[in-house]
Amino acid sequence: MATGYSIQVDWSEEFENWENIGQGYIREFYEEHPEEAEKDGHDLKDGQVEYLDEVVDDWQPMMNYAYPLQCDPTLFDDGKEKILRVCRETCLTVMYRDSENEYYLALCGGGMNLSQSIARAYQILETWIPIALLREVSKQAELSVHGKAWLEMAEQIQKQISMEIKNLENDLKQWGESISKYKSEILIK
Repeated sequence: MATGYSIQVDWSEEFENWENIGQGYIREFYEEHPEEAEKDGHDLKDGQVEYLDEVVDDWQPMMNYAYPLQCDPTLFDDGKEKILRVCRETCLTVMYRDSENEYYLALCGGGMNLSQSIARAYQILETWIPIALLREVSKQAELSVHGKAWLEMAEQIQKQISMEIKNLENDLKQWGESISKYKSEILIK
């Protein structure tokens, strides 16, 4: 079942309709910078990433959901760098659906609550977290995001929730004014 911030995708049937941008970028990055692949825990042989095809398979969508991005992350000067950060710092990749001309995040791992990883990926790419996701992110410290990254994500969520509360309070006030006006002008007649 898709959530308010995701769509359902059967990757086993629909994968050929998508382009795995993150996986392509990580392959290129590891080919050009094998020492970075080694830092990420992958073996080198003769100065190259050993079993590169198998290594980049780690960035294949696994769970049957995709999380929409509001903008094309490749348009920005630092877009490629941000996509690489998502791939290296979370268990997600960036997917492109040509039929919609839209970009999505996709989980490349599963088995536990990865809401923090999803939130962190949004934070890296778009600097904000979708409203529908805010209340769903696990509040357990360092469940799937750790250290400074967890603290940055948690503080961003706290900031966005505070902003949303202020917006809702303003809406509540405006509704109250509308109701009062209606009662005094319409119901009195």
